[in-house]
Amino acid sequence: MHKKLISLAVAAAFAAPAAMAEVAVYGKVHMDIVSTDSSTEENIEVTSNASRLGFKGSEDLGNGLKAIFKYEMTYSGVDDNNDGTSVTTSIGAARNSYIGLSGSFGTVLIGRHDTPAKSAYYAAGNDHLGDSIIDLNKIGFAERRVSNAIAYVSPNFSGVRIAAAIVPGEQDGQGNNDENGLMDSYSLGIMYKGHGVKAGLGYEAIADTSGNADNNDDKLLQIGASYTFMKNYTVGATYEDRKNINFSRTSADAALNDRDGTTWAISGKAKFGNNAIILNYGNTEEEETTTAGVTSTTVDSAHMGIGFHHTMSKRTSAYVAYKNVDPDGGDSTDQLAVGMIHKF
Repeated sequence: MHKKLISLAVAAAFAAPAAMAEVAVYGKVHMDIVSTDSSTEENIEVTSNASRLGFKGSEDLGNGLKAIFKYEMTYSGVDDNNDGTSVTTSIGAARNSYIGLSGSFGTVLIGRHDTPAKSAYYAAGNDHLGDSIIDLNKIGFAERRVSNAIAYVSPNFSGVRIAAAIVPGEQDGQGNNDENGLMDSYSLGIMYKGHGVKAGLGYEAIADTSGNADNNDDKLLQIGASYTFMKNYTVGATYEDRKNINFSRTSADAALNDRDGTTWAISGKAKFGNNAIILNYGNTEEEETTTAGVTSTTVDSAHMGIGFHHTMSKRTSAYVAYKNVDPDGGDSTDQLAVGMIHKF
């Protein structure tokens, strides 16, 4: 349960009745020991997998309207530079950080936030051991968090929620970015939950702010769904189609016209009391096309993951996970991780 800090002193300072603002401190520590073995690397490292600390709260404004806010940041207790001396325990980059209003109409927010397409990706319920080596995004699925977002999330309509966001490009005035509109980037997501089914459909176009002459937006379509039966067994699948992946290329890539890719995965989870077995398998493929019209496959790899997850309490769990990446025409890579997660 999140620790709640109530601003009683502020409320007591006013003689007239006033709604009290409520602030919750929350976070997650996720650390693991990972062994990597391939033809080019043999290594053991300790990693901090998107460990985070956050503050969120709301204030009742009356008539069913609330002001809401969140500030979430990463932090780490490991040496991610791998030089044996670096200390990276300091607070890292901001994650979801915004202010907004919530009511019967839904929620409107402004700031840094997951795109609606990313929210729909997770709403499909197929990522069963997030941030670990067998996280589905390690296969190749894209998920974005953007700054400058102006977003709307609808109320729940019989299990369906709709989300939309627009992102101004904020032209820099120096010729490096010619995007200056209110809707230079946009993202849409539709999410459903009910009758054992979870599903998500997302589409987004992220503007090219690199100043490249072709000015192609990075476009993404994702769809996923899962089904839970007998309360303890879940199966599902996710698919992604992406265009103009590397719009932010440098002048060294001048001969490259675009890069497109597809990624798919199937996954499953079986729970046995406080234990769960997690399986997934997927493939990602990317193709590049040069200005001369020559197309070549640059990425084509299969991914397999299996994990055993043990819940120790409502807030603490541990796991063992194994992953194999097998690129077409290349040497495979094996990873084994032992990790622990604590939420507060």
